[in-house]
Amino acid sequence: MPRLRGNTGLLDHFHDGWARYRAVLSLPGAAAFFATAAVARLGVAMTILGVLWAVRGATGSFASAGVTTAVFALADATAGPQVARLVEDRGQRRILPWSVAVFVIAVSALIAGAVLRLPLVLLALMAMAAGASVPQVGSFSAARWRHAVRTPDQIAAALSLEAALNDVTHLCGPVLVSALSAVLYPAAGLTLAGGLVAVGMTAFIWQRRSEPPAQRRSDRRLVDRRLLRPAVAALFGVNLSMGLFFGSMPVAITAFAFSHHAPALAGPIAAVSSLTSLCAGLVYGARAQRLQPLTVMLVVSSFLVLATAALSVAPNVAAMFIGYAVVGAAIAPILIPAAVLLQRTTDPGVYTQANTWMNSASAAGIAVAAPLTGLAIQLGGWRLGFLVAAGLTATLPVITVVARRRSFLATPSAGGNAAVKSLGAGRRRGPGSQGRRPGSRDVARRLGGGSAARG
Repeated sequence: MPRLRGNTGLLDHFHDGWARYRAVLSLPGAAAFFATAAVARLGVAMTILGVLWAVRGATGSFASAGVTTAVFALADATAGPQVARLVEDRGQRRILPWSVAVFVIAVSALIAGAVLRLPLVLLALMAMAAGASVPQVGSFSAARWRHAVRTPDQIAAALSLEAALNDVTHLCGPVLVSALSAVLYPAAGLTLAGGLVAVGMTAFIWQRRSEPPAQRRSDRRLVDRRLLRPAVAALFGVNLSMGLFFGSMPVAITAFAFSHHAPALAGPIAAVSSLTSLCAGLVYGARAQRLQPLTVMLVVSSFLVLATAALSVAPNVAAMFIGYAVVGAAIAPILIPAAVLLQRTTDPGVYTQANTWMNSASAAGIAVAAPLTGLAIQLGGWRLGFLVAAGLTATLPVITVVARRRSFLATPSAGGNAAVKSLGAGRRRGPGSQGRRPGSRDVARRLGGGSAARG
């Protein structure tokens, strides 16, 4: 009988959770924009790996593919925050159609250039245009949730849905890209990615019922002064280091798959990592209040470096599946504490901007790591690629140690506490990030990796 009662309580827990999600999706316009954003996010999740496959197929070089991927990521990191600010200033309906049009044209040109085997410099220019215009779907969707929800509990449920959606897109995206590009033609994955973004974003823009109002801000500074704090700088470094990891691993995994005559398995290997990351995140979330975020980040990041280096001695594909699954289990327990610390230490008035700059830090790391790893693979093979990835990722525990010793992230700021208190008022203040709870869309988005994971 105790066991029956326990099982009944567990079922009640699941029923209560499902009721919360159903209530959130029943809000006016919520289900429509969530579904259309899901289509676009899948396309965005496929884009950067699609660029890698397309350029590698056109040039036969992982180094060239890494350079082009880096250009894409760097353009994303540079232009992303400014496009997001422009959207907040003038509204999604006025800006997004132009941004999406530029992205679709740039991706189409890149696909044609890869098929025609145009020079690398032209491919890089097309990738730069695509990266500068890639839609920040997760940010725009989060803004709509902020406009739609009415209570803190609904905010939590909405962000949980966003996290789950992000995990799903980054589980499916790499598999689709690798399978299509290996079976059909190298740019097939990128072709599908561009089509999904075009269809999804077009439908998303037409959902005017849920569109948040424009903010009409007067502050035109590139970086708000409230972001120029040691805590934000430390977290920028953390996300930069994770970007180094996310930029190097897809290149190394793809090179490993080609070396073992199984290129179509590059995506499934990456998907297994995302799955274990999702599971680790759920376990961490259940015990998060008992753990110190900086301590968790230091221990897990050190493990991540060692596990990444160990992949260089994987003897076969089966071992790589297992090894990369172990590596994936370290991703969420780094990103979730980092997101919690960002919420605690950032003024609520600039929380959206802070999240955007964290994404840019990750994209900048990808831009640095992808070409370095590609060059290492060209010189020494896939094993050297994993060692380079481990060396780049080693910057993460170093930054964590410095932040811990300098107490940059030790004490929550007044702004962070205000963010928690102002959850209920967020809807009145518009789609900015005031009052958003720990564990925002960026927590889960990076579970899949950098710009590719940008949803």
